Amino acid sequence: DMMELLEEDLTCPICCSLFDDPRVLPCSHNFCRKCLEGILEGNVRNVLWRPSPFKCPTCRKETPVTGVNSLQVNYSLKGIVEKYNKIKVTPKMPVCKVHSGQPLNIFCRTDMQLICGVCATRGDHTKHVFCSIEEAYSQEKRAFETLFQGFETWRCGDALSRLDTLETSKRKALQMLTKDSDKVKEFFEKLQHTLEQKRNEILSDFETMKLAVMQAYDPEINKLNTILQEQRMAFNIAEAFKDVSEPIIFLQQMQEFREKIKVLKETPLPCSTVDISPTMKSFDTSQWNGIKLVDVDKLSLPQESNTFKFKIPSVFSRRFIVNSLIFLLILAVTRMSFVESVIDNLQCWKSQFLTISLSYLADTVEIADHAVFYWEQMTDGASLLREKCKNYTLVVLDNVAQFVCKYKLL
Repeated sequence: DMMELLEEDLTCPICCSLFDDPRVLPCSHNFCRKCLEGILEGNVRNVLWRPSPFKCPTCRKETPVTGVNSLQVNYSLKGIVEKYNKIKVTPKMPVCKVHSGQPLNIFCRTDMQLICGVCATRGDHTKHVFCSIEEAYSQEKRAFETLFQGFETWRCGDALSRLDTLETSKRKALQMLTKDSDKVKEFFEKLQHTLEQKRNEILSDFETMKLAVMQAYDPEINKLNTILQEQRMAFNIAEAFKDVSEPIIFLQQMQEFREKIKVLKETPLPCSTVDISPTMKSFDTSQWNGIKLVDVDKLSLPQESNTFKFKIPSVFSRRFIVNSLIFLLILAVTRMSFVESVIDNLQCWKSQFLTISLSYLADTVEIADHAVFYWEQMTDGASLLREKCKNYTLVVLDNVAQFVCKYKLL
């Protein structure tokens, strides 16, 4: 191969590597600059006890050399080496990791490894025993056969046994952790269920207490609203007849207005305060912060008192109570229907009376107006009566439904 022949000509005889900064001796032999420095340093160390002249490593010709820098650089050879390194695609042998670019072409028998020429001459292997690549190959080939035979007889039973032991221990540890994890999940699920149940119980009692408060306040509020509505009606009556010029009609209206005012003044106003102390109970949550998890189910409820414990007397059966409630509902609905029919009849009579008055009493318009006014008052009174009956019926229905649901009569 031409590349191999060229590489032989470009190899230093000392380090057996490609020339690095080649210097030419007077005898025309070329060597690396570092290789010559190593030889000259050895001569300087020996000059004290046995001085010797510098001899060419190839032809052994004595050469007067004062230093490596005094030797001529072989620029032609240096350029050829650089071009060779560029055109060389891949090295024929591995490269030394310590000395970049130097091929591993020497075998160190002392360390049993491949080295480069620089390692052999100036590195850590200077005083070691070397051999050729072919000789090392034959020796290591025989060693490989012996080592491989011993490897074939080696068994991994101990490693397999240890592996099985570790896998078993791992499986047991994971099973134990899974069991403990399931216990934790079960505990917190139970705790969550207990907390949710207790929360619903407490909030349910509060809703019942709210209903009791509404039942205590709503009747008084409705009474006040009724009184205010009657006052507004009296004011409307006064506004309607204050400009009447007929003495008799005015006096009659004034008498009715005075009686209305008297009734309003005699009607007592409901009390502005309602005693709900039997219904409300002091509910203190300040001690909840010190409660233990095991005692969560023992938290007191707002209605854990005799105030809300209502028992149906044994004298009255559930059938009797249900029948009575149904009778009250029918009676309330019947009254409301009767009132609505009366109001409808009054509206019809009002229209008929207005038509007759306009047809036959065209000359007495003022009398007809007064008659219409009276009918309007009657209609308003009937409407008020209907609203009261309607409200009363709704209150009765609501109370009956709450009573039935609370004590589970159905």
